[in-house]
Amino acid sequence: MRASKPIAGWLACALLVAAAGCRHPRISQADLPEALVAIHYRTPEEARLHAEDREAAAQAEARRGRGSREVSSNAGVAHTDDLGAYLGGMFGAAPGVGGSQSGRLALLDPRTGDVAVVGEALRGSIPLAWSADRQRLLFAQSGGADVQLWELRRGSDTVRPVTRGPLAHTQGCYGPDGRIAVVEVDVRAKPRRSWIAVSAEGGGGPLTPISPGPSDHSPTCTRHGGTVAYVREAERGREQIWLAQLSSAAEPRMLTSGSQPRLSPGGDWIVFVAPVQGTRRLWRMRPDGTARAPIGRGVREESNPAISPDGRFVAYVAAETEFRRQLYLRRFDGSGERILFADGDGDFPVW
Repeated sequence: MRASKPIAGWLACALLVAAAGCRHPRISQADLPEALVAIHYRTPEEARLHAEDREAAAQAEARRGRGSREVSSNAGVAHTDDLGAYLGGMFGAAPGVGGSQSGRLALLDPRTGDVAVVGEALRGSIPLAWSADRQRLLFAQSGGADVQLWELRRGSDTVRPVTRGPLAHTQGCYGPDGRIAVVEVDVRAKPRRSWIAVSAEGGGGPLTPISPGPSDHSPTCTRHGGTVAYVREAERGREQIWLAQLSSAAEPRMLTSGSQPRLSPGGDWIVFVAPVQGTRRLWRMRPDGTARAPIGRGVREESNPAISPDGRFVAYVAAETEFRRQLYLRRFDGSGERILFADGDGDFPVW
């Protein structure tokens, strides 16, 4: 029996899943949420100079016989000798360090591509998390001696410190009841140690450790239920994703190998990065570690995922060339693909 045109079209789509164009039309800008994406931004000229310097450094390392391995965006602290090396591994550059190539904290409009630099934040600041009402943005910056967490308040465009020393505080996220989960780094220990700690309700009071360390980092929180996922550096630099509770005595538990976790707004998914045949790809799983699956079929090195507030899209960092940091986008189900931002470098997206 001859297929009708609609059925024939459906069969053609089923046979061409890789193309995915007929079942999943291209993502248009009008499809995107209006919510701003916080990024670490370099202008086109800064991005060019930064890429040239990184390439020259990699070539120098190769000449010395050390190779030119790309450093993980969220490397831990257990095997570093100083805070600068730790921050270089975690962020690609220490937050708050000046220089013409160090990026700026900025807000990206995903529909227009417009970028607004946050002038109140120091050069090199790294965005970390939005509050539930999206009126506060948590970010890391350095005053020179160490790194602490700061908060941008929308509307007034003012910034205020959230944490203080003597410990360094390098990453964090907003939990329920005003709690904030943070990474604490003991810069005096040898080797350096880091663990996850949580504030009291409302964000104040002493910070209480909820993970033992010695190399825990990259927390991501749910705004309901008090769950926090984070990364632990295991032996030989292996990265594992663990789950803990902000207000529970239950022991943290390991979910899977991977890095750079990001909990969905509803807390029902974790998007993360895991190695596949020598490169990194986007994955997702349930908070209990089940339903683990890749998100799309990428052809580039993928890192630093960020989930849109409506849960429909995943922004991530990739580039056509090795030493650039540009933003791409695909649907949460893995379909569709578009460049979100390539006018300069956009890194560490927080949506």
